[in-house]
Amino acid sequence: MTFLGFAAFVWLWSVALARGSYGLAVLAWYGTGRLFLEPLHGEPSIVFGRVRIDRVVAALLALCAGGALALVAAASLPAVRLYDNNPGHLWNRLHASLFVRVTADGREYGADRVDPLLWVGSRYLLQGPSHVQAITLLNEFIETHGEQLLRDPLKRGILQRDLWTVFDWLEGSHAPYQQPQLIPEVVRKGVEDLRQPLATVIARLALTPEEIRTLPDNYAATARPNALPPDLFQPDGPWVSVGRPDGPIARHHLRDDGPGKNSVFLVLIRLPGGRDATLKYLDALRSFSGPLWMHDANQPRYLQDYPNPNLPQFPVGTQVALVRRALLIDSTGRIAPTRLTEQVQLRTHRAISAMTAQEFADAQRIDENMFARAGQDFEEFSLSRAALFGERAGGLLPLAALDRFFLTFSSHGVDFFDMRSGQSSLATQDDPAHAAKLGCKDCHGAPGVYSFNSYVPFRLAGPGFTQAPRLSEISLVDAEQVAVAWKQQRVDWGRLQPLLRGPLKLRDHPGQRQP
Repeated sequence: MTFLGFAAFVWLWSVALARGSYGLAVLAWYGTGRLFLEPLHGEPSIVFGRVRIDRVVAALLALCAGGALALVAAASLPAVRLYDNNPGHLWNRLHASLFVRVTADGREYGADRVDPLLWVGSRYLLQGPSHVQAITLLNEFIETHGEQLLRDPLKRGILQRDLWTVFDWLEGSHAPYQQPQLIPEVVRKGVEDLRQPLATVIARLALTPEEIRTLPDNYAATARPNALPPDLFQPDGPWVSVGRPDGPIARHHLRDDGPGKNSVFLVLIRLPGGRDATLKYLDALRSFSGPLWMHDANQPRYLQDYPNPNLPQFPVGTQVALVRRALLIDSTGRIAPTRLTEQVQLRTHRAISAMTAQEFADAQRIDENMFARAGQDFEEFSLSRAALFGERAGGLLPLAALDRFFLTFSSHGVDFFDMRSGQSSLATQDDPAHAAKLGCKDCHGAPGVYSFNSYVPFRLAGPGFTQAPRLSEISLVDAEQVAVAWKQQRVDWGRLQPLLRGPLKLRDHPGQRQP
């Protein structure tokens, strides 16, 4: 009985139940023990026929406390039903432990978010009950060969993608942005504890190259009902995919400390005049030889530096799209591009003001007129696993259809869920679409080409940025190869690779899965 009680307390600690759970566990344990121990005592002082009242009381105590504990446990586990209708399914429980964050008042966020709610300053998963729970579930997955529970290549690919995202966050920067501060020794131990189990499950879920090639093109299914441009990826169509000669195009997204960099980032542009007009415009940008910045010492200090007004400007009606497509790790241990679109941001320039020092300063101001000044329509669609698995609109939903918006890209690294003072602010945040527009406008609010950060990030770089990249058309296949080559040079990939080879013997037995 003592051993069973100890095992129960270990389990309770790992799942981090609500306050009062441990007290209920003690009562249930005590009642169960008294139920079996009472017959060993002498004649009872109170009996009812042949029934011992002391055993009845012990049984009622065990049943009531155990029942209450079961209710608390059920309420404490996020009811995720992404991979199976049963929230107790191992894949659902593993996903919930990594993605679902809970506020102090019990509200849950992040279950179907494209990227996990993890920041540079997060303590989540690195220590405490969430850390123990993640390790427990990963080990359960490994020991029971959880990869055999589902054979659907799409679900296997998505779960691998999510676990890989968490692995890369673990291997990234961790800084003490809030109290209590992250302790370096604790961070190192937390990362080391999770590293191998995560890598093992990532390897177990690996698809063959052929399975990856046959994964669906979910953008094509999304474009039809959502008024996204159906010709976005059409070869020789009006949209031109933009590349640069020195690596990936979306530099600031890839250099960010937040999660979400295991992707092919595509930047596409379309001028109203069609493909030829777009290509000619890119030629004009490459041919521009003037300075990128102007300096006027006669202006107030905050107006002295501003972008060159003579930079070739694109016309009103120009559209710019930023697209993320998932990368996966195949059964040979190689990084493989897929047709799975994770996010689409679409900006349409409805009005473009002439560049002046004052215009540049106004573009950085946040007030009630900021969207009117930007002159842009902004739309964003994000991957929903529930919609993807349910074959609903290709799985890409407008932000307004998703839960609360949290900024993990280009954020300050603060984990609101770890901050007691931050819990109340969650209730007053803007709706997802408005909040996303606010964050996007902060970097892309200047008129026309001056908000095209793939060329020059004027808002972010400052006058010290003097050399613009030579942008040109790049094919989808070449953009994928650039993304894979960039990822292969990353430190996080260098740490993951050797951990993958053991579980599947990827190097010696290509394509072979463990039994």
